[in-house]
Amino acid sequence: MPWASAMEFKLLGPVTVYLTGQERPLGGPRQRAVLAALLLHANEEVRTKQLLELVWSDLPTSAESNLRTYLTRLRRILRVPDEPESRLRTRRGGHLVTVRPGELDVDRFTDLAAQGERATDPAVACDFYERALRVWRGRALENVALEPLLEAESARLEAHRERVHEQYLQTRLTLGHHADVLPELRALLLRNPLWERMAGMLMVALHRSGQRTEALNVFRQTRLRLVEELGVEPGAELRDLHQRLLAGDEPGRPPVAAVVTPGAADSTVDSRRPDARASERLARITGTASLHGFRTRHSTRTVLPVRPDPVAPPGADRPAQLPADLPTFTGRDAELAELITMPATGEGSATAERVIFTIDGMAGTGKTTLAVHAAHRLAARYPDGQLFVDLHGHTDGVDPLEPREALELMLRALGASTSALPDSTEARASMYRSLLAHRRMLVVLDNAHSEAQVSPLLPGAGTSRTLITSRKRLTGLLHHAHSLSVDVLPLADAVTLFTRICTPQRLSDEPSELVEEIVELCGRLPLAIRIAAVRLRDRPFWTLEHVRQRLGDLRQRLTELYAGEHSVAAAFNLSIADLEPDRRRVLTLLGLHPGATIELNAAAALARLTVPAADRMLEEFVDAHLIRQAAPGRYELHDLMRAVVLERAQAEDPQDIRRAMRRLLDFYLHTVDACDQLIHPVRRRAELAPRDPLVVPVAFADVDEALAWCDSVRADIPHLIRAAEHHGLLTHACQIPLRLEGYYDVGRHWSDGTAAYEIALNSARMLSDQQVECELLLGLAFGWAQQRLYERAIAYYEATIKVCRQIDNHYAEGFAAMGLAEVNRRLSRFDVAIRHHEHALALYRRINDIHAVCINLDHLGNTYRDLNMLDEAIECYQQACVHSEEAGDMFVAGRFLINLGQTHLMRDEYEQATETTKRALTVCVEAGDRHGEAYALTALGTMQASAGQYEQAMRFLAEAHRMLTDLNDERAADVRAYLADLRNGHVPSGVDLLGPR
Repeated sequence: MPWASAMEFKLLGPVTVYLTGQERPLGGPRQRAVLAALLLHANEEVRTKQLLELVWSDLPTSAESNLRTYLTRLRRILRVPDEPESRLRTRRGGHLVTVRPGELDVDRFTDLAAQGERATDPAVACDFYERALRVWRGRALENVALEPLLEAESARLEAHRERVHEQYLQTRLTLGHHADVLPELRALLLRNPLWERMAGMLMVALHRSGQRTEALNVFRQTRLRLVEELGVEPGAELRDLHQRLLAGDEPGRPPVAAVVTPGAADSTVDSRRPDARASERLARITGTASLHGFRTRHSTRTVLPVRPDPVAPPGADRPAQLPADLPTFTGRDAELAELITMPATGEGSATAERVIFTIDGMAGTGKTTLAVHAAHRLAARYPDGQLFVDLHGHTDGVDPLEPREALELMLRALGASTSALPDSTEARASMYRSLLAHRRMLVVLDNAHSEAQVSPLLPGAGTSRTLITSRKRLTGLLHHAHSLSVDVLPLADAVTLFTRICTPQRLSDEPSELVEEIVELCGRLPLAIRIAAVRLRDRPFWTLEHVRQRLGDLRQRLTELYAGEHSVAAAFNLSIADLEPDRRRVLTLLGLHPGATIELNAAAALARLTVPAADRMLEEFVDAHLIRQAAPGRYELHDLMRAVVLERAQAEDPQDIRRAMRRLLDFYLHTVDACDQLIHPVRRRAELAPRDPLVVPVAFADVDEALAWCDSVRADIPHLIRAAEHHGLLTHACQIPLRLEGYYDVGRHWSDGTAAYEIALNSARMLSDQQVECELLLGLAFGWAQQRLYERAIAYYEATIKVCRQIDNHYAEGFAAMGLAEVNRRLSRFDVAIRHHEHALALYRRINDIHAVCINLDHLGNTYRDLNMLDEAIECYQQACVHSEEAGDMFVAGRFLINLGQTHLMRDEYEQATETTKRALTVCVEAGDRHGEAYALTALGTMQASAGQYEQAMRFLAEAHRMLTDLNDERAADVRAYLADLRNGHVPSGVDLLGPR
């Protein structure tokens, strides 16, 4: 199905980006390196430290600053019209580039190559390989500044291309195009004379073209170079091919290594490496350069054709019990590579060992499907047969199979008669281990319940391989097994699975973007996707839009996701039923949290547990794949699991639910209050309701920690307010956003703030609490003003004054009057502004509110400054500074000093301006006011530039620009432009970077 996209990302050649067919300018090699590193981890968060290591091998002191600059530029470059945000997003933990299916050339190349490998018709495979190779436009990451880690990535991509090229040439040989491929084979071997597989293909092509003598000469030259340069003889397959040509026999297929994986040398040469240097050389020759343990999104292992061992027909002692493989199996390339390519040590030799794999994951993620598919791929390596046992760890209405019963099933499959079976579990396990000791068998233990159930079923020695699936992490098998956890599908694979089940023909006239939306509604859970796709396929009059609407409501979604005996709700409920009652209660309560993630202390409050007890229980849930860990101390429920536990919550006592929600909201209210205390230590606050003693708010070391925490929960706040209103906790609904006012202001998050306040205003009116209504109206008016929606702000300020006068709230009335003054100043209505300021000052002096008096004096000073009444402005700022320092309100004092310094500069009082602004910088740093610190640096930079101190000016302004960019402050663009002028030798005149806004 075609997938139209506005963006194209290209790494296989020069790094380029196209927007609607037009190439975007990407800057210099280092900036391109940042983009390349992010695209190699597309749709995954790359931590800042990891990104720095990818882009610089030796970090310069300016690396972090440079990285921020590159990311800022790339955010602008990767902004797509009609999309709400840039494709490059920066989160608290790192940075992420969003790439949609079909947009990245690496993905297209990988998908086409994989389709070639899966094709059974050589002509079809050849077409896929040829199309894959055409995606390339040159050397990978060609125009990028390559440091070692990115260079390794480039080498890995090139090695993958070489392997696909080899497979392409092999299929052409299979199709009989011997003469056509000779020039390519000669050129490739000339470029890498030690490439044994290429030498083998060239020998076959020459032989079939009637050039037997030249074919033998290729072997002699290849052997000579291997011996001289590496000290090793050619591999067994190349030697065998040489012998067949000498004997005049038909050579058959050219030699192909059993398994090739990026980051590992060819398995055919591992056992004969003479030393470490030869090992590295061989890895380079076979096109599989090591990444030194550095894994990336694209470092999936590629499985090449396996030379099957002779397999005897299954008999009584050679069972073949694998269930049928699903023809619609999709994705899981990395997981398959790990399951298939992990060999027993010296597999096939006297030193071979058993291999045991556990595959764990949430219900519905396709663990059994993956294990069965991998087993079918592996079966040829295990000629003594395959066992498959369903252990019924989570089967509705069936108890888990006892180890004794499972052993009976397996022993009988191996030919043991019922009468010969010992009675005890231990004796049967011993007999099973003895029978497997000298066999190469593949064993699949599906749907395991626990380590105790599985342990007696494991081989003790020999060369067998065991795959175990379970919904739980079988941590007790840590020393015996390799562990593989399976999550939901990546979006591209989820779309492919849905399309394969429905068939492309069924979806040919449907909008492709709806498939993405539907699989997201299914949570990209394979079970849910299969059910939704089957229902659509079997209902000819349904459309994708109809399916989307049916799945739209979270609670209704569960009733839609069933088909026959398959149901998402039933699968999840089996996992929940396996818990002890107290654990089931806690999991149910977790579903009440309305945000995307829940942190440890919030979960403890919700469940009324101590924090250590909650930590232990949540980690149990993680091991059972009932919840996921989003970050250390932060957890999330899959959307469909949330729907299941919310359904279960309907059966709980409503009063218990309300008490749990009160504890949760206590946690958030008292934590946001702790943030507010740090942001604005002297601000007036209403008293909070007492909290439950077991509720432990987060404690913060400083303002930065508090702001970072607020960032992490900002998107959850509207949902928390609505939940508070739904459960009748109206005071919490009002107080939470009010305690975030300082955060919304400092972080310039007023679009979020006004949304939260609008929701809370309804709760205040339901409470009939006009005092709280005043505060929320004030917050709304201020928030709209900060977003420059001045007429809307005036309407809310006037509504505030009306309510204030009904209840004699002089403080709120004064703040509203001051807000009206500020809005009118911005609208150049200066007389009206001064009148409102004078009214506000009178009110605040009457109630002796020093903080409010200071704020009002500062704003009045701004108005006088706009009118060029500089003496009056200086008097206002000086009074504000004196009063705020006396009151210990240093957070605002720094801002007043900046304004005072700027006004001295307007009067050409340079020394006073500089000293005042330096003092402002010190005050802002000590108060933790990062915006104020950036403004002070900006002011100092412009002052130094005016005085001709350009080098110092540029240092101040560069740091100011970095901070303003990080803070998403609108002044960043002005500072950048001013700084650019300075660097070009031009000193801007008449520019006021800090004029009141």
